[in-house]
Amino acid sequence: MNIVTNILAQAAQGNLPVGPNGDPVAPASQARPEELFSQLPLDDIWNFIAGISWLHAVLFLATGIIYIIYGWRLFKALVVINFGIIGMGAGILIGKQMGSFGSQIWGGIICTVALATASMLLMKYAVSVLGAVAGGVLGCALWRAVTLPDELIWCGGLAGVIAGGFLAFSSYRVSIMLFSSLQGAVAIAIGSLGLLNDYPDFSTHLTQAVFGNTFLLPLFVIIPTITGLFCQHKLLKTESEWAMPE
Repeated sequence: MNIVTNILAQAAQGNLPVGPNGDPVAPASQARPEELFSQLPLDDIWNFIAGISWLHAVLFLATGIIYIIYGWRLFKALVVINFGIIGMGAGILIGKQMGSFGSQIWGGIICTVALATASMLLMKYAVSVLGAVAGGVLGCALWRAVTLPDELIWCGGLAGVIAGGFLAFSSYRVSIMLFSSLQGAVAIAIGSLGLLNDYPDFSTHLTQAVFGNTFLLPLFVIIPTITGLFCQHKLLKTESEWAMPE
């Protein structure tokens, strides 16, 4: 009889658990895990773009166009440069933990040389890593473009890393085109937005558009990346003497 009474009391209290005397028992509060990427650094990104000069913007734009069209011809140099930059950043961070400024310098130099050399010796694996990273960046951009919650953007990035990793190991050529097109697209986005922002009458409207439309910045990366993939694929099909290793 007590069981029946408890069940009826639980139903009357909106499915809350009840104690032996029929009184509702409040469930224990559950700690919510800390959210990753709860706020994207959009201010920092835009401040960097708005702070570059027109000359730097033109250089970004020209470099991006070269990457998108001919990046696959320069992919070995791009791989070494990318891993060298990663090594420099990692070495500086390690040096900071050691406390002295000299440690940061030597840490940056040693890690730069180490990762750059490793990428030359393990070129195929290095390309695969960059392809997976490029997939992660595109996944985050797509997540942001369709205005999904920012605190869960890591889901889009993780899906992109997995897709880019599988794509990288299945096709060396596609992986090269993917990361070179993405890097070119980022450079084109920075250069074009920097040039547009240099016009005083247009600067305010551009800033309002960037902060008012979450899909705008990702589209400046996604569209040139797709264009670069198409252009490089077209060139590889029509120019047989520019063959890329498979």
